[in-house]
Amino acid sequence: MTNRFLAGVAFAALVISVLSLFVALSTTDVQPARTTTDVAAATTTASADSEAAVSPPPTTAAGAATDPETPSPTVITATTVAPATPAATTTPEAALPGTPATFGPAAGTQLGVIGVAHDDWLNVRDVPSGEIVATLTLQLSPQSPAESALLVRDADAEAAFARIGVAGVTATGRTRDLATSTWHEIQAGPIVGWASSNYLAPLSPETVLDITALVTADIDGDTSADTFAQLVDRVVATIASAEPRSRIRTTSAPDPSGDLLEIVVDVVGQPDDSVRGYRLLIVAQMAADTRALEDADSGDFTTALGPYTLRTVLATPLCYSHRGISTDGACN
Repeated sequence: MTNRFLAGVAFAALVISVLSLFVALSTTDVQPARTTTDVAAATTTASADSEAAVSPPPTTAAGAATDPETPSPTVITATTVAPATPAATTTPEAALPGTPATFGPAAGTQLGVIGVAHDDWLNVRDVPSGEIVATLTLQLSPQSPAESALLVRDADAEAAFARIGVAGVTATGRTRDLATSTWHEIQAGPIVGWASSNYLAPLSPETVLDITALVTADIDGDTSADTFAQLVDRVVATIASAEPRSRIRTTSAPDPSGDLLEIVVDVVGQPDDSVRGYRLLIVAQMAADTRALEDADSGDFTTALGPYTLRTVLATPLCYSHRGISTDGACN
């Protein structure tokens, strides 16, 4: 599926460019976090920043596609990411550990936090692999996108002192290579510090590709499951890569609305030199309305209201920081 999916996304990027032209002419020390099977999302106190954690692969393997004429993705929206003012740097270059990196985001590049679970956080340090000065917590709200944000918290990931956009982290232009990790200097609200490149990427939150048809074809039309976790695993397996092995994180816990249930999952790691991964919004229809649960003890909406039938899969590309994102939301 990966080759066909990448081809489909490439086609979608062309569509976005054409649409943009038309408009112009006529607008973590990361501990292993939860995989998609943990959709009940119990609260933990992990943290994230220096080494890439690897989740187990999805528990449900995808079926083979049967339709050779797989539809191309449909572009829903695309907006331009405005350039940011480069932030001031801190520690002098000569006093930093490691060596200057060959590749890294240019000064002013807007970055988002990726591959960090919704109940986890990304550490920001004074120097690469140094003391923690702040933490970043991703707060996604698919049903109310305007409420989505990054919370800048203290070093203990408790008190929040700033709220910035989902792609509101600004690169200063400095990147350092250590023996086993690469770090970007960033500004997040009032804080300037260093964070692991494993968990930062340019992205346009408003750019989403409708890949429902692609996924449905690749799972051979098997769009229903007894539990929500089974269905989510089935979808993620069509996107996840074995080499490089994808890091899979639930970045927004299951959120019910009537008879619909949605979740956001980051799949980071793709065999592509520009697209690093995808942020997936997976929406399923439940056999019953959540209002059928009379109280909190009457059942779990991720298991008690099945079967769960796939309705929509939307994908936001996650780009490599040194390649960046184009004005139409596609990876360079």
